[in-house]
This record gives sequence, C-alpha cells and structure tokens, in this order.
Amino acid sequence: MRTSTFNYIKDILADYYKTDEYIKQREDELRYPQRESNLNGDIKGTKASYDNQVNLMITIEQDKRLTNLERNKQVVSNALDNSDKDTRTIIHELYLVKRPVYTMDGLLQSGKVFCSKRTAQRLRTEFFEEIANALNLDT
Repeated sequence: MRTSTFNYIKDILADYYKTDEYIKQREDELRYPQRESNLNGDIKGTKASYDNQVNLMITIEQDKRLTNLERNKQVVSNALDNSDKDTRTIIHELYLVKRPVYTMDGLLQSGKVFCSKRTAQRLRTEFFEEIANALNLDT
C-alpha cells in the first residue's frame, strides 16, 4: 500500500469520532451562510441583486465535502462491523483514541491482542486495504 494512501486512511480514522460534529458544522454552514454587511446599502442603484451568496448557494445534497464526510464515516463503520475482535482492538487502540497509549508491540505485550506481531500487522493492513477499496483509492 502506498504511504500516502495509508496516511490518508489514518487521518480518516483519527477523525472518525468527530465526523458527526463535522457533518453538523458543514450543514450549518450551508443552511446559514455568513453574509457580509453591505457598506453601500443606502446608495440607490440599478436594482440589480448584489447578494451573490444567494445565487451561489449550494444545497446540502450537492455538497461534495459533506458527501465525503458521510461516505468516510459509513465505510469505516462497515469495516469495523465486518472485522474480528483483534482487528477492532488494534484499530481502536492505535488510531481511534484521542491520545494513543499503545504501539503495536505494546498491544501484543500487554495481552490486549492475542496473536503474533506479523499477524497483527497483517490484520491492520487488511483493514486498511478494505477501506481503500471501498473508497476507490490506489493501494
């Protein structure tokens, strides 16, 4: 797997629990766009509409950023649901917690995961490849 793809998936996993907050924030940005005050509002003009934000407003269904956030959350949820207990433990302890305490070796030595180091690395790689395939990323 390419390093850039691995790091991209790692970033998605790091933001997994904050994704709902990001989705709500983006929906609020689309529903209530910030409007700049018009300094020339009291000047009479040609009756043309100067409010470009009304003309450029993006609907929630068409927003690519919002769609990508929802897709990423769904893909990670499905991958976690389809994985076994050891894989979920590895992914959760290494990538989903806010401040990771363990490394791969630490997980194995503490007995949180009952497999060899090579098997743990293979489980992690298979999980990342499953996400990469679901997101149509180059591996």
